[in-house]
Amino acid sequence: MADIDALKQDKNRFVKLAFCRADLLFEVDSDNIIHFVAGATEALFGRSPDEMANTPFLDLVSEKQRTLTQGMLDGTSEDERIEDAEITLIGQKGLRLPCIMAGYRTPEFDNHAFLAIKIVTTAKAEVQNASQSGEILSQEGFSQAAAQHLQDHLQKGGQGQVTLIKVKRIKDLFKMIGASDRQSLTGAITDVLKNYSLGKNTAGQISEDSFGYAHTPDIDTDKVNMEIEEAAQKFLPDGEELATNALTMDADGAGMSEDQVAKALVHTMQQFCSTDKKVSATRLSDSLDEMMNGTVETVKFIKDVTRTKDFDLVYMPICDMRLGKVHHFEVLSRFQQGENTPPTFQIITLAENLELIVDLDFAVFEKTITHMHSILSQGSVLPSVAINLSSISLNNPRFVQQVHKRLENYPGLTKRLMFELTESAEVKHLEQTNQIIQDFRNKGFKFCLDDFGAGAASFDYLNALEVDIVKFDGPVVRRACASKRGHDMLSTMAKMCNTSGIETVAEMVEDKKIANQVYYCGIDYGQGWYFGKPHRDPLSFQDLFVGKS
Repeated sequence: MADIDALKQDKNRFVKLAFCRADLLFEVDSDNIIHFVAGATEALFGRSPDEMANTPFLDLVSEKQRTLTQGMLDGTSEDERIEDAEITLIGQKGLRLPCIMAGYRTPEFDNHAFLAIKIVTTAKAEVQNASQSGEILSQEGFSQAAAQHLQDHLQKGGQGQVTLIKVKRIKDLFKMIGASDRQSLTGAITDVLKNYSLGKNTAGQISEDSFGYAHTPDIDTDKVNMEIEEAAQKFLPDGEELATNALTMDADGAGMSEDQVAKALVHTMQQFCSTDKKVSATRLSDSLDEMMNGTVETVKFIKDVTRTKDFDLVYMPICDMRLGKVHHFEVLSRFQQGENTPPTFQIITLAENLELIVDLDFAVFEKTITHMHSILSQGSVLPSVAINLSSISLNNPRFVQQVHKRLENYPGLTKRLMFELTESAEVKHLEQTNQIIQDFRNKGFKFCLDDFGAGAASFDYLNALEVDIVKFDGPVVRRACASKRGHDMLSTMAKMCNTSGIETVAEMVEDKKIANQVYYCGIDYGQGWYFGKPHRDPLSFQDLFVGKS
């Protein structure tokens, strides 16, 4: 019996080790019939591992790749392994799942093949899907595709360039034409760019009015711009013309990895799309150096303001849609702007990426509770205040322990302090995160889920995380105010939350018209300039506190 238990333990250990690099594990017999499978099969394929046993593995593979995949499987052995082969599996409802597969066959297990399959990351998946479907790449997808094609081209001894194009007045032109023509206009632009791009598929839309493509130096970019203007003309109203300007950079490589090229491209594109910044680099390697220098300076800035708490707090009112009174505030950090101070969004994003957000979140938390205590100790009335927390911070045991410990010294803040879980850093451990949330809620601190409706994952979060309030993302609110379908969608989501005992907030309520539309969608609270802009002193809104006439 002890030997059997030891064998089971060894098996579990090896399966866990295999999952360090894989999302799915398969064991298939010599006829490629599934003998064993582990991983998120129900989420991906709608079937449990037991239901998938004794079915052909090749049935999961894209039809166009089955012959090639069978050849790889039949030709493998311990000496001839499958090394990171790209395949596409077909998931639920025909969803394409770009994957990387590795594996080999072993004679001692009846010549069974053991396969480890990793789902490709979002950006790479977009590139693969777009190349198969002809869809337009986003900024991130374009950076990945361009980096790959440019590096391949450079390694073969060729030279590459990247050209970014801004289409003047396209936002105004979009307002003049219908949705179908808008899509056709965008497609016409990218079709021209694809035709001149590396691999005929290295072009993308990097913002509403900007596009990019990777190409060889012999391409006449002025001619490409003229073709774009001509191709777009058929979709424009009479008398209207489309004009472009472009920036071309050399993709010099300079010892850069594919990932570094992609990062340099993203940095350059963000500068190009910004209204207040100009691209100074002429080569991608220069852009990477510029980005790295900027990153070092930003990291230093984050660490300094975290240590000194040299930032301001501002309070934005969130008001009852029926009463027009302040229900609670969201506290926001504002960094003192010097000549070289990065934008707040850039600071927060970098802090999350480098996990500096934990200390920054704690600094905001400490400064907020100190300020709240000061106001309350003077006898002033103060509605509840919500503090933003990254999921990275919330899943850091040291951070959570320090927050609980500090709150013990401020019993007066119970039921007055709230926390708002941001989605800018993806919540990875839902069950663990929910337990942490419940520990706070059990002590009287409410929790809000921010940016609800911004992505499909929102509903997974709502199902897994027990919260008191959800805040609908600004673009969701704008869509609700722009069409009957958007209105019906927001009303349905609000009703769903209401029946679950969850209150709702709408962001970006900028005027009375939006406020009325949001109210009729059944939203409980509104946040936006219609109710008030962020202010350093929350008591400046005291005329709107409940009980004030």
